[in-house]
Amino acid sequence: MRKISPSNLLQAGFAALVLLATAWLLWPWQGDNEPAAFFLPTATTTPTRVVVHRMPTPTTFVPTATPQPVIHVVQSGEVLGIIAQQYGTSVEAIMEANGLKDANLISIGQELVIAGAKRTPIVTVVSTPTPTSTPTSPFRYAASLPMAPRDGEVFHGPEARIHLSWMSVAILEEAEWYEVKLWAQEKGEARALRFWTKASSWLVPASLYPAEGSGLFYWKVSIVRRTRTPQSLSPAGGVRRFYWY
Repeated sequence: MRKISPSNLLQAGFAALVLLATAWLLWPWQGDNEPAAFFLPTATTTPTRVVVHRMPTPTTFVPTATPQPVIHVVQSGEVLGIIAQQYGTSVEAIMEANGLKDANLISIGQELVIAGAKRTPIVTVVSTPTPTSTPTSPFRYAASLPMAPRDGEVFHGPEARIHLSWMSVAILEEAEWYEVKLWAQEKGEARALRFWTKASSWLVPASLYPAEGSGLFYWKVSIVRRTRTPQSLSPAGGVRRFYWY
């Protein structure tokens, strides 16, 4: 009897193990020709919401301009009458807008609200090709033109209130005054009475009522410097007359 070697036994055993392993691996496929289907999830399309951002339509904003008051700074030599004329308004409107009680009480550098201004002052520059000599006025101020009473006005009785008024042309300094000259017809200007005031008006005293005579008076006003040596600072503003009976 042939003796089987251990190596042959080992090979035979290994071969048996391989067969068993193969059979075990193939066992689930017995009686089924197709492998089990694998489950693959179906991709679902999720709708996407598109958000459209609309830009607001720009709106043009036009601000309403607030009217600014016209302010005038008083310069040297200016008075309310001249300022009102420059802006096309009245002295009364300027006085009311600034709370002024006296048209003569304004000062250099004072700011005034110009009420009812219809225009702004226009500075006209006149150029001359060749300089010419211009006569220089000997007076510092222009003449103060008489305003009231009207020329030839008639007043009756000693109780009559006769206010002489004239245009204010300047802010007077301490030693400067309006000088009013008043004379009766029969006496003449050489014997005129003189009165001085800082205002632009003067009330004729009742004591001057003519008890006798024609009752015709003449008057005029100018600016003077009252010092030891009086000096005329403006020409007279014209002579006016009134009757007082």
